[in-house]
Amino acid sequence: MVFASCQSRSRQDILLASATDQQKRRIGCMSKRHQAGYVYAVGKQWYGRYRRDIPNQEKREYPSVVLGTRKEMTKLDARQKLADIIEKEGLNKPTYLELLAIPVKTFNDVVEAWKSQRLPLLKISTQASAPAQIAKHITPFFGHLALETIKTGTVNQWIAGLDLAPKSVHNLWKQFTAIMHWHSRQNDEPKRAWYPDLPDIPVVEQRWFTPDEIRQIIAVAEGQYKVIFHLAAFSGLRFGELAGLHVEDLNLVQGVVSVRRSVWCGIEVATKTKKGYRNVDIGSNTVSILKQYLGDRTTGRVFQGERGAPLENHKVTGEVLKQICKELGIAPGGCHAFRHGRVSLMRMNNVPGDLIKEQVGHSSLRTTSGYTHFSEAFVRETVERLGVSCTQTPSVHTN
Repeated sequence: MVFASCQSRSRQDILLASATDQQKRRIGCMSKRHQAGYVYAVGKQWYGRYRRDIPNQEKREYPSVVLGTRKEMTKLDARQKLADIIEKEGLNKPTYLELLAIPVKTFNDVVEAWKSQRLPLLKISTQASAPAQIAKHITPFFGHLALETIKTGTVNQWIAGLDLAPKSVHNLWKQFTAIMHWHSRQNDEPKRAWYPDLPDIPVVEQRWFTPDEIRQIIAVAEGQYKVIFHLAAFSGLRFGELAGLHVEDLNLVQGVVSVRRSVWCGIEVATKTKKGYRNVDIGSNTVSILKQYLGDRTTGRVFQGERGAPLENHKVTGEVLKQICKELGIAPGGCHAFRHGRVSLMRMNNVPGDLIKEQVGHSSLRTTSGYTHFSEAFVRETVERLGVSCTQTPSVHTN
């Protein structure tokens, strides 16, 4: 018995050493006496009252509960029922003292740590957009919750309350899990697992320019836009990569474009992915067009906006490309449609998948497959060719 008492005091000493002054007062108070609460009668009812310290909030509650009628139970029965309630909540257990001494980690705590430690290491575009998205759609729901209380049901309640497009919901879910998994890594903990009911993302084919549409667009475009649309179509570069090209990145002797940077919101940044940092081969026709366009220039940006600033995707798409599409009477598309068109053309010409992936800077063939489209003419020609091949009668050879 003496040994048990010494063990208990030792544990309390450890807890008190890491607690705040107010927590020490509460822990000391709780350790001095066993809580039994008290029972009192009001009219025909027995009531019980007890104390409950709120972990991580430094405040105490004194809840009152109805225990039963004076007709159906004695005061002793009422005391026993109150004791059972206190026991069920674990308020007299030593482990409850730990909850008071060790602050509860909430999602807000994790987000603040993530923003100060992890966010500065991410891409500048993420640094600019993530905090606002988190503040608007994630922390209002999860912020005050203790991490241990965030279960799959909690996540599904959050998802059900998001009035957003399915793709946006998926992106927010990725952001939430990225923050939580980062926290787990910092504490050498396994990843937390949830099983959310995410909405299905509708399958909508991305706009892509066919070879015929590309020829029409380039023929109508003027000035540097004729060149940039041609290079986009025959290299598969992303618009940010095109806007970030310097003359020094072009090796027009060997027909190679070195992608070394991208442009985001007028700022030169690293390529979208590690695979984006690459060398892209271009044909002799594209080389001739670039030589004619550059003339004697040996430095500076290949393409530029007003006063030498980098081109902006939304301006080129909205003010130039979509206007050309309207003039030609074809469905509008953005600059990314050239990239999809390039991948599709290479696929239809049986270029090996690994070479396509390398040239366009994809991380996996699965991503490349999402950029592959087939024209109706190509599908029809393929079906007819295979049909003829299968119906040909093999010749019979006789001795």
